[in-house]
Amino acid sequence: MNRLARATKITILVDNNVTPGLGLLPEHGFSALVERGDCRILFDTGQGQAIRRNSEALGIKLSPLDAVVLSHGHYDHTGGLLHVAEMNPGVEVVAHPNALGSHLVKRETDVAPREIGIPHGREAFAATGARFRLTAELEEIFEGVWFTGSVPRKYDLKADGQLLISNPGGTTQDIIPDDASLVISTPSGHVLLFGCAHAGVRNILEHVREKLGIRTIHAVVGGTHLGFCEPGETGAAIRALKDFGVKLAAPAHCTGDAASSVIKAHFKDGYRAACAGTVLEF
Repeated sequence: MNRLARATKITILVDNNVTPGLGLLPEHGFSALVERGDCRILFDTGQGQAIRRNSEALGIKLSPLDAVVLSHGHYDHTGGLLHVAEMNPGVEVVAHPNALGSHLVKRETDVAPREIGIPHGREAFAATGARFRLTAELEEIFEGVWFTGSVPRKYDLKADGQLLISNPGGTTQDIIPDDASLVISTPSGHVLLFGCAHAGVRNILEHVREKLGIRTIHAVVGGTHLGFCEPGETGAAIRALKDFGVKLAAPAHCTGDAASSVIKAHFKDGYRAACAGTVLEF
């Protein structure tokens, strides 16, 4: 067994969908608690309301945490960060530097672009003592747990033209360079945990292979953003997952019903919807 492999439990705390009968609140967003022995890592925090209610309903304490990791800077993944930081004074927050910048959106119904980045400024976190560890590089943040950092876009994706960033000349398209994922070594094999996978499932897989030399992935969990991609990208992503020998596909959040149905058809018994309340053990 790989010396870095540790028994790992991933509990989905926030998702668009919930496990029935547990009194959970659905929310457009994502959060997952990663537990490896005594190490507890919170990956994303949802919009803020669901993580409070759902953690309580599931009997999960949000403190103490060894770290909070942000997949990117959108509000539906960071809205609960201040609440979590207040519960964990001095907690380390791992993120890409761009995650703390402005992110905008302009939908058809919007008169002007509106902010969709982290709802709270750095000064609010200063009072909690939160320590931001900002890196664009792939780093091993705990033994057997890697933060992917920036992911090169080898495969072009049809970017969401409604996502914008501001610049001196106005606004330009936001390709979400801060999008990052976690790679976790477990006795079952490597697990890839996505927040939204704005960088593209195929690009993230290639990045992990190039940087870590990983040729097989046991499971992929989390948002894949395939619900916002061209239909052909779902098939291409599934082929890439198969090439990496993925045994369990557990999509969530921004995957969407159509793409989830296609993934389920391909993986059959190796499919599981990662809705709030889902517990995965590796």
